[in-house]
Amino acid sequence: MTDPVHALLKSIAAGRLQPVYVLYGEEPAAIRSVVMALRKHLIPPDDPLAQSMAAFNHERFDGADLKAAAPVIASCQQVPMMAKKRLVELANPEDIAKSGGEDSSSPSAAIDGLANYIKSPSPSTILVISSMGIDGRSKLVTACKKDGWAHKFEALKRDEDGVAFVISEAQARGRGIARDAANTLVTAVGTGRSELLAALEQVMLHAGDRAVAMADVEAMVVVTREGNIFHLTDAVGRGEVRTALAVLARMFSAGEKETGTSLQVLAMLTRQIRMLYTAKVGAAHTIQPPFLQRQYEMQARGFSESRLRTAYAALVRLDSDLKGGSAAAYASPFMAIQRWILDTCGALPGVDPRV
Repeated sequence: MTDPVHALLKSIAAGRLQPVYVLYGEEPAAIRSVVMALRKHLIPPDDPLAQSMAAFNHERFDGADLKAAAPVIASCQQVPMMAKKRLVELANPEDIAKSGGEDSSSPSAAIDGLANYIKSPSPSTILVISSMGIDGRSKLVTACKKDGWAHKFEALKRDEDGVAFVISEAQARGRGIARDAANTLVTAVGTGRSELLAALEQVMLHAGDRAVAMADVEAMVVVTREGNIFHLTDAVGRGEVRTALAVLARMFSAGEKETGTSLQVLAMLTRQIRMLYTAKVGAAHTIQPPFLQRQYEMQARGFSESRLRTAYAALVRLDSDLKGGSAAAYASPFMAIQRWILDTCGALPGVDPRV
């Protein structure tokens, strides 16, 4: 399997640069790695001249702080100083002009302005637009499609891809990890790159200087259980609304941006409910290793089969809502997931769950 993230990083390292990068999806670690690779290539940390000129050749913007796209476009059109290229970064373009106020354009006008720039970008500037909140139907993505400048980062599709990713990342850090330990790590946290990298860092810290073994992964799962998706679904299964909402709040407080965090939580919830259903219908023998199988079996006791089906259907609906199907959910994803918890816990008597 060709890893699109590694392929993009390799292309950047070789100097095959695009004038525009639109980086989006639910994988903040992948987005961050591409941004860092571009910074390193264009403003090498070991190049004194590049570092001294960074204030003139590198600008960073956040959409939440902008009333229009004009400052970004103007920055892109400046000439680099004692360098071949300028680097302009824009995070969260969907937030431009959302705060309103005097002299503020509209969010749609800001996106239109950026899309027009993408059609004819400056040859001496690299513009990097990144956000976990960019919709695949955005004009930014559409404007980049012909030239292949838009890059969507998603969780790895298969567990075996996740295992290969964990082993590769461990080797890149000069460390080893047993295949059974890597497999258990994927089973425990899913196939999201960001979650796998965070978990890998924890197990390597636990292992010290030696190769990561199964015991390190088991210890990581036990230590982090109180603050992760296991605890959230466990509380939902027992109908403990307050506990479930408190865990959700901790997960969001540790996240980067609400939209991106919501997509990560949604992906983990979907996987977790699917695994619980597998355990509930008697196929738990397919879950490896045994200690995780026992955890899923115990947690599944808190749900009836019909309740799991309803919870899963509601997650499918929530996925559509968070990606633009519902203006309310898109504007406040944290509250949308809170509503799923309340529905699944039956905490809203007389109100039909959203499925």
